[in-house]
Amino acid sequence: MIIIPILLAFCSGLLLVWLCNQHKHINIFEQIVLWFVAALALFVFELFLQGVIFNHLSLLFPIITFVVLLCMFIYKSRKQSWYLQEILTAVKTNFLDMWKQFITLKSWKKYLVLWILVYVLVKVFMLFSINVSMPTYSDDAIIGRDMTTKIFSIHKSLVLDTTSPEYFGTDYGRYPFAGITDTYFLLPYGWFVNWLSNIISALMYLFALLLLFGIFVRKTNIFVAALSWYVFTSLPFVFIHGFGSYWNFPAWVFIFIFVFYLIDQLFHLEKEYWGNAGILLPILFVWFLSSVTRNEWVMLTGITFLAIIFFYHVFKKNKTHEIKYQFRPLIPVVLWYIIDKIIFNFYPAWSILNTWGTQINADLVNTFFTNLSKPWVFVAPFQQMFYHPDYILLFIIFVLSLIFFGIWYKKFKEYRIWMIVIFLLFAIFLFILYANLALWLLTHFAFIRYPVSMILFLVYFIWSILYLTYEHKKT
Repeated sequence: MIIIPILLAFCSGLLLVWLCNQHKHINIFEQIVLWFVAALALFVFELFLQGVIFNHLSLLFPIITFVVLLCMFIYKSRKQSWYLQEILTAVKTNFLDMWKQFITLKSWKKYLVLWILVYVLVKVFMLFSINVSMPTYSDDAIIGRDMTTKIFSIHKSLVLDTTSPEYFGTDYGRYPFAGITDTYFLLPYGWFVNWLSNIISALMYLFALLLLFGIFVRKTNIFVAALSWYVFTSLPFVFIHGFGSYWNFPAWVFIFIFVFYLIDQLFHLEKEYWGNAGILLPILFVWFLSSVTRNEWVMLTGITFLAIIFFYHVFKKNKTHEIKYQFRPLIPVVLWYIIDKIIFNFYPAWSILNTWGTQINADLVNTFFTNLSKPWVFVAPFQQMFYHPDYILLFIIFVLSLIFFGIWYKKFKEYRIWMIVIFLLFAIFLFILYANLALWLLTHFAFIRYPVSMILFLVYFIWSILYLTYEHKKT
């Protein structure tokens, strides 16, 4: 039965992305990821409104959305007879291009690509097998989200029964949207299916693979894309997050999608104007989901958004004729502000949501500088990393990529904004850690939260720079 909501999001997102003409700009693998996440974000928002207004959760709104999108697609296909054929031709061209690339590879590269494909398929099979054959394990704050999901899915409502002995008292400390997202996949069931309550993690692991492959096939070649798969799937802790009950990795897939397409399609330094304004609507939905699935994600999504716009104008010499295009991304900002205010109205005044992740107060800044005076805080975040050679190796390669980036800076100028965003995220993480020593510096930096959050950003930046360095040295 879980196939129903998965296919509903998949098909609705497909129609949404095609209606926005994304088949002209990104390949089929990227479309799969973008259309699923965009549709899921829209459905989560609809479930939230349905729960608030009607006090009942069901697939009614998502089904209505799918029917509306289908009617729009049929109408457009009939009005423009060439439209459907154009989409099918684009998909066919994607696969033909990959096949041509594959058959032109040297024999050892072909075998390596096939071996990586088998390796990745085994990893994905293991991931889903583990996820659907064992109860979701819980620890610390994870219990709150699992319990919220359980209450939402059993009662088909957003109302948390605080008189119930199963109620987890710190639910007010977290946004409800992670629980709503998990609940979406359980709505066809009349009961709580424990081993399916975290299916989103496994799905996002799979979609992260498709996204990396699609991006690198479009920007480089099939061999480089296959290597990115191997690097990503060979990081043990990322694999664990594929079935572990924690939202760090799924939330970061959302924010990576948002940041990547914002830079790649709208704020690209090599382009003179926006040639793909149609991607704004899917990005708007992804913006919403990336902002609300974890507390601090409001701050992170907003900061990265503003930083991208600012440095785009800095590096583009502030071309005033493009300013009119910059008003369009303000739509998600206004929408988020309205939604955020609505959410806070449903939480008590003392709720941690009114402070955590939404504002940086003077006490937090003072604590940050006070903690910096303690000599051990500079060493602590890196101590456990030596017990995780996969992360150490990735960060070493990242430093190597930065060296290449510095040497051939002018050749890699389209990645300048990416580098700034990555360092900005590092800076934010360190500020949060040093200002909140109670967050356990060792585990949150080196073992749980932030390394796994940076994986997609690092893999994309590293592999892009190494590929461009190789191509530059060939010429």
